[in-house]
Amino acid sequence: MSQPSVNQADEYHIASFVGQAPPPLVEQLCQYITNFDGCEVHGSNEQGKIVFTVEAASQKAIAKVVEQIHLTDEFFSISPVYHQFLAEPQAPISNEVN
Repeated sequence: MSQPSVNQADEYHIASFVGQAPPPLVEQLCQYITNFDGCEVHGSNEQGKIVFTVEAASQKAIAKVVEQIHLTDEFFSISPVYHQFLAEPQAPISNEVN
């Protein structure tokens, strides 16, 4: 028995990452990350760590964004921390009151 396919419109992915960068570039890289759709910086420190999340409709889309961020060559590393995938059909909302 095969699994039903999930429509990409019904998928929701969120992943978090920790990046390590040269401390003088942290502010600039935080700005750069937030220029990507679905990206949010949640924190950084004086040692060069940047914590951020990426939200997208697929794991592949998240990978593409992180790859683009890493292509700046300014990061020493970017490590995944967490990835959550939700696949729920969107049911119509009824406004009826019983």
